[in-house]
Amino acid sequence: REGAPLKQVSISPNSSPAHKNYQRQTEQPTDSGSPANSPRHALKPPNGVLAQKKREQDRNRDMDGITHDTVPVVRTDRQGLLNGDAGDVAKREIMDEDCVDPPHAHIERAKEEERKAPEQREVVMNSIPEQKETNEQKLYKIANELLQTEKAYVTRLNLLDQVFYAKLLEEARKDAFPMDVVKNIFSNISSINTFHSQFLLPDLEKRMGEWTSTPRIGDILQKLTPFLKMYAEYVRNFDHAMDLLKQWTDRSPPFKAIILEIQSQEVCGSLTLQHHMLEPVQRVPRYEMLLKDYLKKLPQDHIDRRDAEKSLEIIAMAATHSNSAIRKTENLKKLLEIYEMLGEEEDVVNPSNELIKEGHILKLAARNTSAMDRYLFLFNNMLLYCVPKFSLVGQKFTVRTRIGIDGMKVTETYNEDYPHTFQVSGKERTLELQASSEQDKESWIKAFQETIHIYLQKNETFKSAFKDVEEVTISELGKRAPRWIRDNEVTMCMRCKEAFNALMRRRHHCRACGYVVCGKCSDYKAPLEYDGNRMNKDLHRKQ
Repeated sequence: REGAPLKQVSISPNSSPAHKNYQRQTEQPTDSGSPANSPRHALKPPNGVLAQKKREQDRNRDMDGITHDTVPVVRTDRQGLLNGDAGDVAKREIMDEDCVDPPHAHIERAKEEERKAPEQREVVMNSIPEQKETNEQKLYKIANELLQTEKAYVTRLNLLDQVFYAKLLEEARKDAFPMDVVKNIFSNISSINTFHSQFLLPDLEKRMGEWTSTPRIGDILQKLTPFLKMYAEYVRNFDHAMDLLKQWTDRSPPFKAIILEIQSQEVCGSLTLQHHMLEPVQRVPRYEMLLKDYLKKLPQDHIDRRDAEKSLEIIAMAATHSNSAIRKTENLKKLLEIYEMLGEEEDVVNPSNELIKEGHILKLAARNTSAMDRYLFLFNNMLLYCVPKFSLVGQKFTVRTRIGIDGMKVTETYNEDYPHTFQVSGKERTLELQASSEQDKESWIKAFQETIHIYLQKNETFKSAFKDVEEVTISELGKRAPRWIRDNEVTMCMRCKEAFNALMRRRHHCRACGYVVCGKCSDYKAPLEYDGNRMNKDLHRKQ
């Protein structure tokens, strides 16, 4: 000790003598067999070189019995051990060469294995031949889809029959509104519901339960064909039902309150009664589509082939009538959506209304030409100029102005500060509008011009029909049979000038003069002399 050169070691000023002693004790390797209460001077090596050799010997001895992947060993600075002083022992580092494996090597290997795992799995998956869906599995999926959609359909039928129909009938018995109105609206929905819920659905559920032994559905769908007459009746009455529903919703507050109360329930799924009433109209085409898909997958020699083809032939014939009704109601569904967006704006849900174009646009102020965000709904007979409302639910627009197509003009304008502008001028108001692009401007102008052109054509047809009518004096009305105006010669009522529509405004003929009129204008009767004084529809009696 006395011969060893002295070295001045800097000690941290923050270290207390007790802390320095603690560092010296913890940084020296201790023999597991030495007593815990050995004297302090026994832990201090007599010389730094000897202490280093002792540590290397201890490390080698310990390594012989260790099998762990990584064994980090503390290596101290040799200079800091001179003269037996461990003041700089705190400045140590784990050296790679003092380990069996580099630090964290096992972690790196695990990460590498994780990176290779997807590639290995992909190799394994590629080595397994892909199992294609068999034809039997495809047939089962189609049959199961038929079952699941049938369950949802029966739920909708039950809503119409047991909720809407039942509650309106209950209120009608209290003389709140005529019972016949309710029955005419829902037609034969109870019969349709009974057939599907008590016969067709149970049969499908039973068949799917025994599919492995009886894989066929054609024989079950053949049971449906005799009942398609019920759908024919429902589809024929659908136009009249929509008309009655609108009339009595506007006319009777109790009638409207019951419908709104049911529509607010969760079971309705935020859909209107009109939407739910479309389900029976759409169901028959759904059967046709599933059967066609089923027959494509069905082998020619399959036992179910004959029954499935026969069912498809009858169902497809019935579906043509339903598809026609569906096309007529698509426009009505869109009108219902706009009706809700506009906060139940009056006269929007009218089958004579046809939406041509809608979208955002900027309106230039008349005084300072500032641009304001607006929304347009262009119909075949009017333009709704609306202001957007910042609302997540309910009403989204407020109607500011209605401009009729009759007398409307559209012209392209030029503004240096505001490009892509055009002007819409009507009897009610003139608007200077700015589109988002030149293409958008041309699209709007084209839509306006075509709408105006079609409207003028219908007006000319209407006027020419009047010229061709043989004048019948009031004194001659009912004394001789008139010449009827053909349905295709007019597009609107010859009395109130409301446009005809197959859903809610159908064509009728006045038996006295032969004019083509709507239902409202032909709801008057009078005895006609040429018909043996029997009561006939006669619009002129009101005049």
